[in-house]
Amino acid sequence: MDQTWDQLVDHVLNTDLATPANQGLPDLNESRSWNDRFLDMVAFWFERARTSQAPIVEKMVLFWHGHFCSSMEKVSYHKMMFDQNQIFRTEGLGNFETLTQKVSIDPAMLRYLDNFQNRKGSPNENFARELMELFTLGVGNYSEDDVRESARAWTGHGLDNQQYAFNANRHDNESKTFFGVTQNWDGPDIVSHIINGPKQQIVARFIAKKLWSFLAYPNPADSIVNAIASSFVSSGMNIKELVRAIVMRPEFVSTQAKQGLIKSPIEFAISAMIQTGLTAAETNPQWSLRSMGQHPFYPPNVSGWKQNGYWVSASSVWAKTQFASQLRWALFSNGELADVADKPVSDAVNDALEFYGLRNVSSSTRDALHTYVTAERQTSNWAQRAGLLMLPLLTPEFQLA
Repeated sequence: MDQTWDQLVDHVLNTDLATPANQGLPDLNESRSWNDRFLDMVAFWFERARTSQAPIVEKMVLFWHGHFCSSMEKVSYHKMMFDQNQIFRTEGLGNFETLTQKVSIDPAMLRYLDNFQNRKGSPNENFARELMELFTLGVGNYSEDDVRESARAWTGHGLDNQQYAFNANRHDNESKTFFGVTQNWDGPDIVSHIINGPKQQIVARFIAKKLWSFLAYPNPADSIVNAIASSFVSSGMNIKELVRAIVMRPEFVSTQAKQGLIKSPIEFAISAMIQTGLTAAETNPQWSLRSMGQHPFYPPNVSGWKQNGYWVSASSVWAKTQFASQLRWALFSNGELADVADKPVSDAVNDALEFYGLRNVSSSTRDALHTYVTAERQTSNWAQRAGLLMLPLLTPEFQLA
């Protein structure tokens, strides 16, 4: 039965079907090897993304992983990074203030931006700055005094035995002036005032623009940003309702949106796994992803990963080709496309494209595959099948998000 767009959106945003976040947790006991723990963390995430009945949850995990950035390179603890990933999973479509408050005292974030070292008399400004510059407001919407006063408010919010703990002896209880308001600010009060105070519309536009750029295309018109930001504010800063406002815009189904984004390497790998049915254990995507430029749990810096041209390089293309080749041999062994050699060339090409969910490709893509099959049939039916199991992954159409 055909569904309306509204019904499809409701279905996509129905998170009741999501696997519980605590189901199938990886074993991160430090008695296990570093490698085994990392492999299990990635497998947990990618298997959920591959099999989820509510894939928007995992899509948002990736978005927040690139927004509230922390990296294993500095955090060092597997469990900290995994627990942060779980925050994105449980809160990533909820209230934005709730999410921000939880990330602010998350042990991985406390280590990554040095807030666990922030104490009275020696405030560390790293987190206080990024909270405004990268996480909520954007450049130009706060002063250096606001950074200093916020850092003072966050003193004492640190770690004890690698768990969040508030140490009152390290907290600055003196008055502080933040956004022109003088009082004894505490860290969580800062978050509340940024998100729900007089700068709420700026926060809403900042997050709305970034999420639109992640889901549709970069650099949306101000009219789009203003409209979806207004919906965000009206919803009480509910992230799911912001997503709804985005996908309900007519521009979301425009040609610009359909052709506006190159898949990030993580999206590329997961899309390939979904289409082929191959598991994380069979594909080990984490090693190829490092060469593609998007190592899971290793954002390059606190600004996260960029888009589109950021993923186009000789090394990235080589790594994608290697990953596609790895997948095709697994598929070959599984008997996929076993009968293409017995079909007309056009049917063989159609089967290969259909296998990867590519139903609307350009004539140049179809012609290139047709030429390949025709040439291979003159020498090797075996090679023809192997190529058809790999080449669709490298087409322009499969690269688009």
